[in-house]
Order: sequence, then structure tokens, then C-alpha cells
Amino acid sequence: MGVKTFWYLTQADGDYPWSPGGLFPVDGARQIELAKTIDDGGFEGALVATWPNDPFISATWAAAHTTRMKFLVAVYANMTPARLLAEKALTFDAFSGGRLLINSVNGRENILTKYDMNVPHDERYELGEQYWADFRRIYAEGTESNFPNTPLRIDAPAGHQVPLWGTGDSPAGLANSGKVLDTYLAMLRETSFIEDKFSAARAAAEAAGREFTDFGALTGVIVRPTKAQAHDRFRSLFEKTGVEQIAHVLDNAVRRRTQGKQDLKTFTARDAQRQGWADKIASGRLPEPEELYVGDGLYAGITAWSPLDIFGTGSSAVYYVGDPDSITDSVRTLRGRTGLTALILAGWPLIEEAKWVAEHLVPRFDELS
Repeated sequence: MGVKTFWYLTQADGDYPWSPGGLFPVDGARQIELAKTIDDGGFEGALVATWPNDPFISATWAAAHTTRMKFLVAVYANMTPARLLAEKALTFDAFSGGRLLINSVNGRENILTKYDMNVPHDERYELGEQYWADFRRIYAEGTESNFPNTPLRIDAPAGHQVPLWGTGDSPAGLANSGKVLDTYLAMLRETSFIEDKFSAARAAAEAAGREFTDFGALTGVIVRPTKAQAHDRFRSLFEKTGVEQIAHVLDNAVRRRTQGKQDLKTFTARDAQRQGWADKIASGRLPEPEELYVGDGLYAGITAWSPLDIFGTGSSAVYYVGDPDSITDSVRTLRGRTGLTALILAGWPLIEEAKWVAEHLVPRFDELS
């Protein structure tokens, strides 16, 4: 069994969508084109994440124009009544042929308070456990018409349940993952980090008398026929964004994390490599790709979800950068050491980079054993 390859299906798209002027406007037609590219490219499916768009509507819009790809739709536990979500899922699967996956998201306080979900961290996981149990029960039961004159029902595809994907880092999050999830996810970092994450998740599942069906990770990717071409494209992400914009974002991040005690120029990183990045950017220069190599085939970069990781904590923004064989070798090693079975990849612009990955990596990942 190979590594399942997913792509990113989102409106957070552009030449460099993390910077003013680099973000494409919201465009339903481009979303359809992206979905068709994923569908035709042999990807297992795509993650539909929680940006300002509604992920379920975005997935439904794309599913109507595709035939085989699966949709990993991000859903906040308890934000939608379990019965209503089950009815949505049953309808989606009935129309799409059972192509729905759910990414269970517990979220952060700054997001949840927007929806009046003012629940302490650990309690969110406790409520989520019951929520997903209710969802699974209602989905399995099916749903029937509110009008008895028309005995219409929608049942789940035979023997099918909607797989739940997600993560959990805290003790409460890990325990919840072991009890609830089918697939455990992580933001990709060095292999030793992923080994520890997956081992802790396996232990949590074993404690609950369960096991995961898959282990996955999210990362950026730039693949080209040669390493030099891939490095040129990777370098261009920094050049197009501009050192002033990168410095501005990182300076704000440092001030925020240190409660104003430090700025980018006085920042103290946790290691010499990250300190070098910060110092170079603060002086108005961009690091070269070779300086951004963090090991195990990964390079520190900029993504739609995170700036350059000068902190070494939180959401990682790493990329596989290279030729098809070198990236495949890195993934083969990662799989062998950690048991990884799925990768969620992203690169911008999403359509153009998906085509490179479909040509050069998807067939190779399918054949990994």
C-alpha cells in the first residue's frame, strides 16, 4: 500500500497568498478548476480547510464537478448540531458516492469565541467526544422525511461511516484522538518529531482499545525535474514576497509572542540556525535555500498558514523541495520510520503546483511500500 496523496482545496491561493498583492480574489470558477486538477491528477483527495469560506459549501461546490476525489472537510465539533451535520454528511455522500471525510477541529479560543463557543480547553475535548459519538450514531441510522406522506429516506452507503481525521497535542487532545479519530494528523517537522507524535497517538488509541487506520502529515512541496529548478522556485517565494514584508510579519510575531519585550532585531531564537535567519532578515537580506534546510529533505519556508518558523514551535511551514527521486526517497524514509500513510500537500499557485505533483510525485507515492 502506497502513501495516499492529498492536495489543498482553498481560496487561500495566489502566487504568494501570505502577502498583499499575492492573493487571488475569491473565485468559484477557479475553485472548480482546482478541484478538477486534483481529480484528474490521481490525488486521493483534498483538505478543505477553515478559511473565511464555509468548508462544507466549498466541498459541495467542488464535488459536483468531480468524480473520484475525496473531500477532507474541516468541521468544528459542536458548532453545528450533530443531527444537522449528519444530515449534511448523508446528503453529501448520497450525491457524491461516499466521498466525504471529516477533519475534526477543536480550534483555538480566538476562533471559537467568534461563534460564542466559550468552553475551556480540556472541556472542548470532552464535549467533542460525545458530539462525534452522536454524529456517528445518527449517520448510521440515516435520515427520513419530515413529511409522512412521502416516505423518503437517505441512508449511508452500505457499511460506510464517515472517517474522522484530526490531531491532538495536549494530554486531553491526545486522549480524545485515541478515543475518537480514525486518522491521526500532524504538521510535518523533522522525522524524530513525527516519530514521537505518532508513538504518543498510538499509545492513546491503545489505551482506548482502538487503533488508527492512517497516520498523515501536512506540508508544503515544490517538485521540479531538477533540484536546481526546484530551488529557484522556492527562492522566488521569498523574493516575490520581499524582505521588507517578511521582516514586518516576523517583527509583529516576535512582539506578540514576547508581549512587546523583543522585536525582530533583538529576538533570541532557540537555535543558531533560526537565529541566523532572523538576523539576516532583520538586516534586509534573504536567506538562501541551503540555509533554510532543516534536515530529512525539508526546508523552512512560508505557507498560507504560517510565516517562516523562526520560533521552532507552533504551526510549521516546511516544504519538500527537490527533484522527484529525492523527495520520494525522503517520504519513503519517513514512512519507514513513522508509519505515515498519508500526506496532505500544498504549493502555490495551487493549480500549477498540483500539476507538477500529479506528474512527478503521485505515481511514485502510490507505489511506495
